Amino acid sequence: MRNRMICNISIKLPMWRAATAIVALGAFLAFQRSSFAEDQDMSVIARASSGSLACEIRKAAVGDAVQLTGVVSSSVALSGQVRFVLMKSGPSGNSNISQGNAFELAAGAEDHVSHVTINLQHGDHAVVEFVATPKDGVACHATANLEF
Repeated sequence: MRNRMICNISIKLPMWRAATAIVALGAFLAFQRSSFAEDQDMSVIARASSGSLACEIRKAAVGDAVQLTGVVSSSVALSGQVRFVLMKSGPSGNSNISQGNAFELAAGAEDHVSHVTINLQHGDHAVVEFVATPKDGVACHATANLEF
């Protein structure tokens, strides 16, 4: 049996142009910083569940700041509302942040539904509450206390 070539495409490019393109692409990618929590090295700082719904608060360092993310997941399809509240006090100042959002999950899915980025200094204290309430009304409530 003979192998037949269906398509043969070749591009002749001087070696110096190929090398320049590779170096430029590498430099571009090296200086890119992602600001999305999904792309950060996150750690779970609080977790709770209610029935098939699970909720987590995750933390990631973003430069000199901290990004806190509310995440919902479920083994069955669900929709509902989330509330993400942050109260911070200390030497760097006071902050009160409250977010509300709708969510809709497919079975087996996870969604990052709330994001807050704050600056924290030594001596700061923050309390984070994340509540996810599906349409059936049985809420999942995660709370984290952060000391810096």
